[in-house]
Amino acid sequence: YLDSYHEVYYSITDRTMKSMCTMLRSLLTVSHLDLSLYGNDEITDVGVIDLMDAIQSLQHLSRLNLNLFGCGKVTDIGGEKVGDIVRARTSLLDVEVDVRGTRISQGGVANLESAKDTRQFQKFEVKA
Repeated sequence: YLDSYHEVYYSITDRTMKSMCTMLRSLLTVSHLDLSLYGNDEITDVGVIDLMDAIQSLQHLSRLNLNLFGCGKVTDIGGEKVGDIVRARTSLLDVEVDVRGTRISQGGVANLESAKDTRQFQKFEVKA
């Protein structure tokens, strides 16, 4: 049994992200997701894109806290995908994304921050 709050913290690579995404997709009723990939230098844009595609399928997700701090192989491509899914997953009302220590540029951060203009959020924070 999984309640509506689920935390996942473990080191992961692009290859193992696939199985984590399968697990995430099974959390059909999850409403809050705190996911930390802190300091993971194995994860690239490929893994972030897979992750965000899985998050897009979580119909009841209202809160996302995504920590990519120190994921030094993540670039604007991954950052753009995060922004796209935040825009598309309209159930999200509370969003925190930490992209410090990534390779996401100033323009990429601005693109991510512009997602907050798409609707009324209770909380929207990008740490960069």
